[in-house]
Amino acid sequence: MAFSPDDVFTLASDIGDYPNFIKFISAVRVKDDYTHEGIRTLLAEVRIRYQFIRERFSTHVHLNDQARTVEVKLARGPFRKLNNSWRIHALEDGSSFVEFKVDYELNIPFLSQLLSTKEDRAAASIMRAFERRAAERFETVGGPEEDMQAQIAAIKSL
Repeated sequence: MAFSPDDVFTLASDIGDYPNFIKFISAVRVKDDYTHEGIRTLLAEVRIRYQFIRERFSTHVHLNDQARTVEVKLARGPFRKLNNSWRIHALEDGSSFVEFKVDYELNIPFLSQLLSTKEDRAAASIMRAFERRAAERFETVGGPEEDMQAQIAAIKSL
């Protein structure tokens, strides 16, 4: 992403802003917020709306600004499992390489199968939404993307 790692982390950490730019998230409410040993932890209730699906679930969100990581774990809701992680790496030109992973399984098998066919497109759509929002909020940095491919390959191999 052509934005500084700190800006990308700020955006990923600002979960209250998600309904403003991720179309299937209709609301987010932070129910608890505390910091322990440098890790900020939120208990967040998220409401989603996608076609005929309307659900609410809660997650524990662990924000580590030093490591620029965001870890999301299911607290309660319609999932058998839900794990989401962001790892934001600084590149030499000041831009960021973002590792974004989502792993989930719904409690309702037919919905899991239905949504799994769209899983890759959903992750790509989420990343595009974050890039558009970053462009609205932050100044772009960095040079041509092809100059960073060797660094990105090195990060991926870790």
